[in-house]
Amino acid sequence: MSNRQPNAFHRAFPAREFFRGSARSVVFWSFINGLLLAFLLILFFLILDLLDHRGQISVQGVERVQQLQEILTSPEPEAPAEATEPSEEPAEPKADTDEVAAAEEKPAPEPEPKAAPATEKSAATPDRLVLSDTGILPSVWWTHSKYHLGIMKSVYQRVTLLQQNQSALFTLILVALVVASIRVLIRWRCRLRSLKVSHHISTTLRNMIHRQALRLGPGDLSGKETDQAFHLFIQDVGTVQNGVFHWVYGLTRHTVTLAILLLIAVSIDWRLTLQCIIPLAAAWYFLMQHRKDYDLQHARTLVTIDTELSLLAENLRSTRLVRGYGMENPEHEQFQKHLAKYTENLEKLKRVEGWGHRIARGLAVFCSCLVVFLVGYKVLVNPDSLPLSAAVLVVGIFGFFYLPVNGLHELFRVREESTVAASSIYRYLNLIPEVGQAVGAKFLEPMSTALQFENVTYSLTPSSPPILKGFDLKIPAGTTTALVSLEKLAPRAVSFLVPRFIEPRSGRVLIDGEDTAWVTLESLRAEAIFVSGNDPCLTGTVKDNIRCGDERYSLQEVIAASKESHAHQFIQGLPQGYETVLGQHGEDLTTGECFRLGLARALLRKPALMIIEEPEGPLDEDTKTLLEDAYSRIFQNRTVLVIPSRITTLRRVDQVVVIHEGKVEAVDSQSNLLKKSALYRHWEYTRFNQFRHSQDTPIEQR
Repeated sequence: MSNRQPNAFHRAFPAREFFRGSARSVVFWSFINGLLLAFLLILFFLILDLLDHRGQISVQGVERVQQLQEILTSPEPEAPAEATEPSEEPAEPKADTDEVAAAEEKPAPEPEPKAAPATEKSAATPDRLVLSDTGILPSVWWTHSKYHLGIMKSVYQRVTLLQQNQSALFTLILVALVVASIRVLIRWRCRLRSLKVSHHISTTLRNMIHRQALRLGPGDLSGKETDQAFHLFIQDVGTVQNGVFHWVYGLTRHTVTLAILLLIAVSIDWRLTLQCIIPLAAAWYFLMQHRKDYDLQHARTLVTIDTELSLLAENLRSTRLVRGYGMENPEHEQFQKHLAKYTENLEKLKRVEGWGHRIARGLAVFCSCLVVFLVGYKVLVNPDSLPLSAAVLVVGIFGFFYLPVNGLHELFRVREESTVAASSIYRYLNLIPEVGQAVGAKFLEPMSTALQFENVTYSLTPSSPPILKGFDLKIPAGTTTALVSLEKLAPRAVSFLVPRFIEPRSGRVLIDGEDTAWVTLESLRAEAIFVSGNDPCLTGTVKDNIRCGDERYSLQEVIAASKESHAHQFIQGLPQGYETVLGQHGEDLTTGECFRLGLARALLRKPALMIIEEPEGPLDEDTKTLLEDAYSRIFQNRTVLVIPSRITTLRRVDQVVVIHEGKVEAVDSQSNLLKKSALYRHWEYTRFNQFRHSQDTPIEQR
C-alpha cells in the first residue's frame, strides 16, 4: 500500500485558503512585489541605455524630428491672463555645438557649418536633429517609437533630474535602491505572513494529534503508538509546516516573478522571446529527465557497491576457518575477485557522475551561447528595434528565469514530501479507538465482592497472535495479587483490561458481577486506578501533579496522600516544596521519587482497586525501605494487582498468578509456587538470579 494519499496535503491546506487571511495577504503583496520587480527592470534598462548612449541622440526626417521636439516640449503650466505669448520653442538640452543657444537669441546671418539646425527658430522644421547630454531621452525616444506610450514622455518632461546625464544616473540609481529596499521589506512581510499560515496549520494538526493520542494512548501496550504519535507530532507536522510555508511563500512569489519576466521579455520582442524560450524549455526538460535517470542509476550502483563491500567484510569473519583448513590461497583469490568488482563499480559510479555533470554543464553553456547569439544577431541586424541595453536586459531576463523555474520545481518536491507526511498524520487521525462508552452505561459502585475475567481473549490487532487466550481468573475483593509471565505484555494486558484501557476481543471482565463494558468510564477509572513506575512526571507543580488539575482536593489532602506514599519527605526538600515545577524545564526526580509521586496521586482518590506496575529501573536502598512501609498501608482494605519487579513484593502479596500462553497456568503463594510450579521457578530464576545477568543490567533482588 502506498504511503502517499494524493489529497493529504490539500486536506491540510486547501486551495481556498489562498484567498483567506494571511495567505491572501501573501498573494497581494507578492503581486505588488512583482510589479516592483518590473519597475526595477525598467530602471535597470534605463541605466544601461544611459551608459550606452551617454545622453546622445540623432534623429533624421522631418516627421521624426517633430516627434522628438514634442517630447522635448515641457508641459505648460496654467498661465495668467496677462501672460506673454507662449514661445513655440521648448526648453531644450544642449546641442552638439555652442552656436545653438545663440541662434535662439538673434538670427544669424549665416549659421556655422556644423551648427545643429534643429535648434534654430525657422519657418521650416529641420530634417536632422543631434543632441547630447539629454539624460534618458534616448530611452524615452525608443520606448515612445516602439510602444507609442506617453508615460515615459510625461515622466521625462516633468522630472528635470532625468534630463541631464549625471543627475539622471544618480536619480535612477537612487530610485533603484529605494525600490530594491521596498522589495526586501515586502518579501520579509510575505515570509512572516507565510510563517503565520504554516504555524496555524501545524498548530491545528498538533491539536488533532494530541486529542487523538488521548483517545488512543491508554491502550498502548507496547509503546509503539506513543512513539508513533511523538514522531508525527514532531517530525511529520514539522515537514507539513515547512511544506505549507514554502507552498504559500514560494508558489505566489515564483509564479508572479516568472510571469513578470516573461511579460517584459515578450514586450521587448515576442519573436526573439519565443526563439529563446523553445530551446531553453527543451533543455530544461532534458535535464530533468536526465536527473531522474541519473538518480535511479546512482542508487542502483550504490546498492551494488554496498553488496560487494559486505562480501569483502564477510571475509574478515572467516579467518579462523581459513587458517585452520589452509585455505589462504583460495580465500585470497576470492577476496581479490570481490575487490576488483568493488573497484569496477566505484569507477562506474564516477563515470556516471562525471557524464551527468558534463551533460548538464554542456547544455547550460550551449543554451547560454544560443540565447546570446540570437539576441546579438538581432542587435546587429536591426539595432533600432533592439538597442544594446534592451538586448542585455533580455539576456539577463533569460538568465534570471532559472531561479523561479528551479524554485517551482523544488516547491513541488517539497510538496511531495509534505504529502507523504500529511498522509501519515491523517492515517493516524483516522484510527478509531477500540474503547468507547456504551449508550446507557451504569454508574459503578466501589468494588466489594470480586474481580473476574471470563474466557478473555486479546491481541494487539485482529491478525496478530493472541496475548491472552481463554483467560479465566477470579480475584476476591480485599486481596493482593501479583501477575507474572514469561511474555512481558500478558500481565500488562490483564491490568489494562480492568480500567478498560483496552477491550477484549472476546470474553468479559466483571466487577461485582457487572460487565465493565456497560459501566461509565468515569466511574470505572475512579475506582480502578493504574499506577506505573515507568510513567514520567507531568509538566507543572508537584501539587498539580498529584491533584491532576482537580481543584476539589485541598492541599491538606494532597499532603496526607504524599505522606501515605512516603513522598512528603523528598517533596519538602525541593526548592519550593509542593509549588516546585516539574517536567522538562523544571526539577528532575529519580525513578523512585516519580513512582512514589504516582502512588500519592492514586491514593488521593481513595480507589477500591489499585493496579501497580513497579518501575523497571534500579531503586536505592532508602526507596526500597520506604516502599515496603508504603505497601503495608496501601495493601490494607483494598484490592491490589501488582506487576512486580522486586522479589520482596512477590513475598508480600496474597497470591501470584502465573500466565503462560495467554492462560492462567498456576495461582498460589510465592513460596508454594517455588515448590510446585517449574514454570514459576524458571521465571523467577531468569528474572532475579544475579548470575543470569551482567553487572551492567542489575536486577532488583529485594
